[in-house]
Amino acid sequence: MITRILLALALAAQIPLAAATCESLSSLAVPHTSITLAQSVGAGEFALPAGTPAPFPGAPAPNFKDVPAFCRVSATSRPTSDSEIKIEVWMPAASTWNGKFRGTGNGGLGGNLSFPGLAAAMRGGFAAAGENTGHENGSAYALDHPEKIIDFGDRAAHEMTITAKAAIAAFYGSAPKLSYMNECGGGSIAALKEAQKYPDDYDGVVVGGFAAHLTHHAFAQMWIWQATHKAAASFIAPAKFPAIHEAALAACDAKDGVKDGVIEKPTTCKFDPGVIECKGPDSNTCLTAPQVEAARKLYAGPRNPRTGEQIYSPVYPGSELGWGQLTGDAPIFIATDFFKYFVFKDPNWDYKTRPINFDSDVALSDKPANLPVNATDPDLKKFAARGGKMILYGGWNDAGVPPLEVVNYYNNVVKTIGAKTAMGAVRLYMVPAMGHCGGGEGTDHFDLFPALQQWVEQKQAPSDLVASRVENGKEVRTRPLCAYPEIAAYNGSGSTDDAANFICKKP
Repeated sequence: MITRILLALALAAQIPLAAATCESLSSLAVPHTSITLAQSVGAGEFALPAGTPAPFPGAPAPNFKDVPAFCRVSATSRPTSDSEIKIEVWMPAASTWNGKFRGTGNGGLGGNLSFPGLAAAMRGGFAAAGENTGHENGSAYALDHPEKIIDFGDRAAHEMTITAKAAIAAFYGSAPKLSYMNECGGGSIAALKEAQKYPDDYDGVVVGGFAAHLTHHAFAQMWIWQATHKAAASFIAPAKFPAIHEAALAACDAKDGVKDGVIEKPTTCKFDPGVIECKGPDSNTCLTAPQVEAARKLYAGPRNPRTGEQIYSPVYPGSELGWGQLTGDAPIFIATDFFKYFVFKDPNWDYKTRPINFDSDVALSDKPANLPVNATDPDLKKFAARGGKMILYGGWNDAGVPPLEVVNYYNNVVKTIGAKTAMGAVRLYMVPAMGHCGGGEGTDHFDLFPALQQWVEQKQAPSDLVASRVENGKEVRTRPLCAYPEIAAYNGSGSTDDAANFICKKP
């Protein structure tokens, strides 16, 4: 691995570094990688390539008007005969470059370059790179292209990094001083895999919305859908979510000493949705008996019906307002695509006529060919030994990627590499009442990336940070963002909307 990076940098050095132009990078030599474009782009002049899909249906078109002038390098990496990893490297003018590199990931199941992610990194002065996870658009490739599965879950980000560092060394005449990733959701796979398997690639990574146990994550999403569609009577209309949510708050909100619409530690919340079972006619303020059964299944989470083994994290009390994304007319596409193309290898699989089996199908999902899509290896010894730093975060109200997975991963890291080593390399921040990567009713406005850079560059480890809640453009609350396992505790005096009146302590 190190040899390949050094080789790429050595090959890049063949270009006259002192006089390198953007266009000259068309001849850049990188192992099994071809440069397809090397072009100077003026400030605010970048336009999405024709046919680029929206990051999600209905998303507004991204704005690149404030992106500074940069050198754009497009490349295709083919580490195997069946690989085709599309890569973009964007490098601002030397006068505005901060000397650092930032790799970017991809959302959902990948398949497209994240141009907005590249632009965001560039705005911060970074040279940036992105990749398409080794395939275009949907996941049908997984039917009969095992090497592309490895590219998706493993190689694409690493190949991107090698290519980017070679291009940076050639264009600027020097390698980046430091390299970072800052990803949430689908991009968490790439950021985690880099630290776990390619520890020399990055100096620091921020990882949120832990979607890195994909072979089990899909079961969690299908569990929620099947529970609420067991029969027509099991469906919980979104109009009822507020009633369940209020009942959960009534049961647990005040247990931390502050009644503020936030459940500080939902894992200890004892809430039974049966408390709002309808005593009379059905309405939006109560649940019928089949709906109570469905809600209880959501809070229990997916389990093997034969062994009782927990397959994935449940959702927790407080998350109810986010259930709609997983309980609609059809399951979320991430789950259906994964089962159709990765697990069953059947493009005609129908989730209605062939429901998921939470016993036998788990073993089928965990077959060796699929395991590269997971990034759950807790052995970060090599990453920590070379000075790498990782900040993990999650929202306790996350329904899309239920939150106990990141807590379990962090605990496994501590157990595997030892508490002392883990303290020097890894932090976890769990945000009460926050949804997936943000949103919800908690203090979801914070930026862990500066804290990571300070940790890497100034050796100042992050401790208790401050997060805020913003409504209608105005900050209405601040709270400490506590390093797990500590939580924010009110000191008993002053405004409960002011972080200064809270301390972080173990529950």
